[in-house]
Amino acid sequence: MSEPTVIIHGWSDDSASFINLASVLRQRLGTPPITIRLADWLSMQNDVTYADLAVAMQRAWSASGLPTSPRSVNVVVHSTGTLVTRDWMTKYFTPESVPIKRFLMLAPANFGSPLAHKGRSFIGRVIKGWGQPDFQTGTQILKGLELGSPYTFNLAERDLFDDQARWYGRGRILGTVLVGNTGYSGVAAIANEEGSDGTVRISTANLNASKLEMVLDEGQRVTSIKRKDVNGSIAFGILEQENHSTITLRDEGPRNPNTVDLIIGALTTTDDSFSETGTSFPWQTTIDATTVNEQSDRFQNTVTYLRDDLNQDVRDYFVEFYRKGKPDEHFEKELYERFIDAVHPYEDNPAYRSMYLNLDELDDIQKQLGINNLFISLTAQPLYNPPKTPVGYLSLSQNQTGGLKLSGEQLPDFFKAHRTLLIDITITRKVGEKVFRINAPI
Repeated sequence: MSEPTVIIHGWSDDSASFINLASVLRQRLGTPPITIRLADWLSMQNDVTYADLAVAMQRAWSASGLPTSPRSVNVVVHSTGTLVTRDWMTKYFTPESVPIKRFLMLAPANFGSPLAHKGRSFIGRVIKGWGQPDFQTGTQILKGLELGSPYTFNLAERDLFDDQARWYGRGRILGTVLVGNTGYSGVAAIANEEGSDGTVRISTANLNASKLEMVLDEGQRVTSIKRKDVNGSIAFGILEQENHSTITLRDEGPRNPNTVDLIIGALTTTDDSFSETGTSFPWQTTIDATTVNEQSDRFQNTVTYLRDDLNQDVRDYFVEFYRKGKPDEHFEKELYERFIDAVHPYEDNPAYRSMYLNLDELDDIQKQLGINNLFISLTAQPLYNPPKTPVGYLSLSQNQTGGLKLSGEQLPDFFKAHRTLLIDITITRKVGEKVFRINAPI
C-alpha cells in the first residue's frame, strides 16, 4: 500500500488552495488508491508561535490516525509550511524515527522571505487585497520568517549541520526543493525582485546551505575557522516561468510543462536515487535535465551572526569587502554598488543580518578589475578608545588587512549561486584596565 500524503499550506493561506494539487496527485498516484490529507494551521493570528504550531501539529497528527512509524508518510509543504514541519519533526522525532519518507518542499521559505519585514500596510495590500484594514498578520510567524532571523539560523543547526544526526538522504527523509524564478503580475509585482519567485528568494528556498564558524582575535586575525556543509543529500531545482503560487498548480498554474512530472517524481523517488551525503545523485541528475538552475539570476543569501568572546551579541557592525589595505576607491565603489544588492539587519536583533549578493556582478567585476585576494573584515561598535570608550572592539587601520582572506581561486567556493551561507563570527572584546580597579590599601 502506498504511503499517505499530507499537504501543508504556508503563511496567509489555507488548505482550500491545494484542492487542485490534491486532485492531480490522486489521479497520477491513484493505483493503488492513496490517502491524501489536507492540513490547516493558524498563520495569521498574532500570538501563535512556531513552538505552539509544533505542539498543535503533533496533537493533530496523532488525532488524525496518521502513521507514526519511521518513513511511513509523504509530506508536501508550501512556503512557510516548510518551517513549521521542520520545527515539528526535529522537536518530536529523531532522524531514525521521523515518520516522513518523502518531503516535497514547493517554494519553501527555508531561510526567510523579504516580505516578512515589509509592514502591515504593504502585506495587506499586496497579499490580502483591498478591504481588509484590520486583519492580523501573524506577528510571531513573520518574526521567524524575516530574513536573517535567529529562528531559521538555529533551525538549520538542528536538521542540517548536526554531525551526529543525518536527517536527509538515502535511508532517511528523501527531500526535494522546487522553486520558481518568475515574479507576479499586477499590484503584487511590487514584491518582485531578481532571483525570486515573487515571495521567496531562490537562494533562501534551497536547503543545501553551508555554515562557517569563525573566531577573530582583537586584531581581527582568524584564530579558528570551521566549515560545515549539509549532513545529508537534498534535491533542488528551479522551474522556469513558475511563481510562488503557480508552482502549487493554482492561479493558472502550472506554467512549466515539467512541473507536475517533477512533483510526482519527488513523491515516488526511492533510496536508490539518493546518496547519503552530497549533491550528486540520480534524482538530482533527473531534476537538472528539466530545470534552469544555471540560467536563473545568480544570488547568494549570506547571513552573518556576530557575537564577542564574552558571549554578547554585537548589534552594530559593518561587514567590509576589499582587496588590499591601501585606498582602492574604484574597485570598492563597483563592489558595494553592484555586488551587494541588499542588506537586511534582523529587526529584533541586528547581530543577525542578511546580505543578498549578486554573483553575476561579482564575476563581471573580477573579469574587469581582477581580484587576486578578497578580504572580509568588520567594524563593530563600540570602538575601543580608552579612556573615552574603555570597552569595545578594535578596528583595522586604513592600511591594514585582516579578517577572512580569500584568494581569487577560492571565490567560487565561498560565493555559490542559489544557496544560503551562514557565518557565525566571534570577535574579541577589549576591556580596559580602568573598568574595574582595586585601589591600594589606605
